[in-house]
Amino acid sequence: MGVETRRTAAGGRHKKTTPPIFSHEFVIQNHGDIMSCVLMVFIVGLMFPLSASMCSVFVAPQYNETVNVTSELGPVSLTLYRNGPADIFTILFYAVAWVVVHAVIQEYILDKLQRKARLSKVKTFKFTESGHMSLFALYSACHAAYVIMDFVQNYTDVKRIWLGYPDEHRWMNLNMKLFAILQISYWIHQFPEFYFQKMKADEIRQRTFYSVLHICFIGAAYIMNFMRFAVVLLALEYISQTLFHFSRLLHFLEKKDIAKNGFTLWNVVFLIVRLASSVLTVMTFWYGLRQSESAYIDVASGNYNTAYVRLNCLLVVLSLQLIQLWNFTSFHVGRFK
Repeated sequence: MGVETRRTAAGGRHKKTTPPIFSHEFVIQNHGDIMSCVLMVFIVGLMFPLSASMCSVFVAPQYNETVNVTSELGPVSLTLYRNGPADIFTILFYAVAWVVVHAVIQEYILDKLQRKARLSKVKTFKFTESGHMSLFALYSACHAAYVIMDFVQNYTDVKRIWLGYPDEHRWMNLNMKLFAILQISYWIHQFPEFYFQKMKADEIRQRTFYSVLHICFIGAAYIMNFMRFAVVLLALEYISQTLFHFSRLLHFLEKKDIAKNGFTLWNVVFLIVRLASSVLTVMTFWYGLRQSESAYIDVASGNYNTAYVRLNCLLVVLSLQLIQLWNFTSFHVGRFK
């Protein structure tokens, strides 16, 4: 599968030569197909008894248990999931899957649009970044909204974000478990993409910081059973990201008027998201979780609700909101100078 097209200075077309097998260029040009074969090995392995147990560790979410829950209709048996070290293998498998998805989107959508747009190298990088992020952010916002429906009725019962911690929060349904795995694996897959996409040092630094930030945030929430809070925060963030990246795509595709309206809407949504995220963070870590605070961390029961953890989570998330707001303000002030 294709790699992001790099335009030559002359603008001419050169005949493609087939690189030697197992050379760097061969791997880069065909990394989508190679990774697809890797995925197929594990999927086919599920069909054979000898390899099924090993392959299932990579393909299927782990640590599932049947839990009896009392509902309005009476006792109900639900299949719920916990986190655990074996999730690393599942995350790696889906990181490979994201590489394949990335290659498909690049070759069949973005490369074709990019040729029509006739962009410079700098704009090509931004166009490709927005192309992938717009689709991923749109998917993530929809998936997060679907997950939120499982624990917050009508999106109004905000207390469900922290009530029942840790007993209820250490258990996840399949939707939330998959959401966490797919999110972490997506940001991990960015690192091999540096090689596959032949990125420059400055491009790598920018994406590395962004990817590590997401991995640390989502990973910490997943390990400490704060996924309900993380899902809501990510849903808000991805709504903002969807608007921004789709607007930037339209800008590069010469849809200036639509892009301008999109950026104007994003400016408003960005500020609302920053405010909502900050308020939600204070409500969760300063007021909500303090009601069930523990004196020490209990890993066995999944209880990380200590004063030290709460305050550090509060400071980190609020700091991220302030940094984003500072960058937003600096950008707009710079435009008017």
